[in-house]
Order: sequence, then C-alpha cells, then structure tokens
Amino acid sequence: MLDAVGSYRVTPSDLAGLATAMSRIGAELDGTADLVHDCTPALGSDLVGSALHHFVTGWRDGRKQICAEISALSEMLSQASTTYGATDSELAAAIPTS
Repeated sequence: MLDAVGSYRVTPSDLAGLATAMSRIGAELDGTADLVHDCTPALGSDLVGSALHHFVTGWRDGRKQICAEISALSEMLSQASTTYGATDSELAAAIPTS
C-alpha cells in the first residue's frame, strides 16, 4: 500500500488478504458457465456455428490456464505472507527491550 510519503508498505496481512482475493477471483472465473451450446440451427450457418464453437473451446482452454495461474499466484502470496510474518516476528524478538 502507498503510504503518506509515497513509499510502498506491505504487511503480511495485506499479502494474506490479496491471496484470499486472488483465490476468490479464480473460483469465480472457474465457476463461469459455458453459455453457448449447439446453437448452429438458430444461427442459420454451419460456418458461423463452427466459428462460435471454436471460440468457446479456445476460451474454455484459456480460462483453465488463467485459473491455474491465479491459483499459483494465490499460493505464492500466501507463502510470502507466512514467510514475511515469521521473519518479522523473529526480528522483533531479536530486538533488546531494555
């Protein structure tokens, strides 16, 4: 997050929140239905129906790849949150209090 002096500041909880949001986005995208079924008769053209089928198939494959990438990003953000949180705690514990 951008702070008052124009520097970025990210906390482990910011990363965890972003990981959760990315996971939710991936689930929403993965849950979208293929809204086009065999509608070639309604289109009146086998050529148009074939082109539409080709597009839908390509989108299905692309959506699957996008969902996999989102899942990997969400996992990396979650791991970064855990690692940064642990490091932060270790550094805080190493600071003398007296």
